[in-house]
Amino acid sequence: MANKIKIAIYGGSFDPFHNGHKKVLEGLLKLNKFDQIIVMPLGLAPHKDKYMTPSGYRYEMTRLGIKDLPGLTLSDYEINRPGQYSYTVDTIDYYKQKIYNEYINEELKKLTKLRVPRGKKTKYRTDAVSLKNLQNVKVKIYLVYGSDALDTIENWYEPEEIMKKAGLLICRRGSEEIKHMNERANYLRAKYQAHIDFFDIEETDISSTELREKLKLDKKQKNKIPPAVCQYINNNKIYVFNDEMAQLNREQLIQLAVYEKEVRKNVSRSRLTHSLNVMQYAVHLATIHNFDLMKAAVTGILHDIAKSMKIEKQYRFAKKTGKLKPLNKNIAHGPAGAWYIHRYLGITDRDILDALIFHTTSRQKMTKLDQIIYLADKIEYGRPFANLDIIREAAEEDLNLAMKICLKEVRLSLRQRSKKGHPVTLAATKYLDTY
Repeated sequence: MANKIKIAIYGGSFDPFHNGHKKVLEGLLKLNKFDQIIVMPLGLAPHKDKYMTPSGYRYEMTRLGIKDLPGLTLSDYEINRPGQYSYTVDTIDYYKQKIYNEYINEELKKLTKLRVPRGKKTKYRTDAVSLKNLQNVKVKIYLVYGSDALDTIENWYEPEEIMKKAGLLICRRGSEEIKHMNERANYLRAKYQAHIDFFDIEETDISSTELREKLKLDKKQKNKIPPAVCQYINNNKIYVFNDEMAQLNREQLIQLAVYEKEVRKNVSRSRLTHSLNVMQYAVHLATIHNFDLMKAAVTGILHDIAKSMKIEKQYRFAKKTGKLKPLNKNIAHGPAGAWYIHRYLGITDRDILDALIFHTTSRQKMTKLDQIIYLADKIEYGRPFANLDIIREAAEEDLNLAMKICLKEVRLSLRQRSKKGHPVTLAATKYLDTY
């Protein structure tokens, strides 16, 4: 039985996940020295000022980027702590304890269960020597960084504790200045008794900042991003609204990250991506039409929070709002979600609650927020519907016109399936026809 469990943790914003990140992970795998390699997208902390793309996107890009690399563990530890101060030393402590506990529990199962003939009650026994060996097991954490960490680590929170509790595994890329790296490593070893090792990978010239600037302009970067990640970015236009999202202040972005975490707990991966798409498109429309960006963002990220609930629960919650009758299985998640965010998230803004209730049906005399969310839900870039470009173009200029076109498309779709629209939708259509 091994008495040391070796864990490598490779954290980063992965904004976006690109081929340079993948080469680091391939290099780690080639070392063949770790029991587990953890890949950890960073969360949104209050002490970091730089805007980051929402964590749900970055987590999914990372998942897609590493899916063909066996032996990696993708962690959501950081992204599930939005707004909390997350220091490297805390991450080390968390994973040391977590991995130790998991290992001990698994080994105890193996040690205590004794096979007996079928039909007899299972007996258990413990091996005192084996239990003593388990107590001696140590978890060794290695933090994986680029060479710049050697120059900056002394400015981090509790650098001495970091280097005491974990080893540093530094990635060397091609022609980087080896002499300077060795000097810095020797300095840290002498001052902090740091355990520092190096590993080499092929040099890349990929800059995440430059990638984001090109992706904002919807320029494909096939040679610098793994194909599955590239397709995900292109399908959802993740970066085209970055500048508009960055208009939100730090506190607002942290609050949105908290709501995103709540949505993540309740819906599938694809539904979370859709919710993020709606949030970003809603912020885009709010920017154009001079509406409150935060209201649009909050409603967008939360609009489908009840979508994956069991239908009986949707009906039960929806009826509590006393709105949108008659209910059916396709629309109940709207009012159900409104009741949920009011009851469990403490949201009392009537505009937001009503926009959730009517985001599938529309209604007569829609507010600007109603229109923004209804349209964003229909025309976000991940949607496969036909004729969306016409509606998108109209929405840039006139929300009423975009609603008319959109409701007409909905009506045609229902007729093709021999279905009638909801009475609230029919009333909305008739009302807009008077404009």
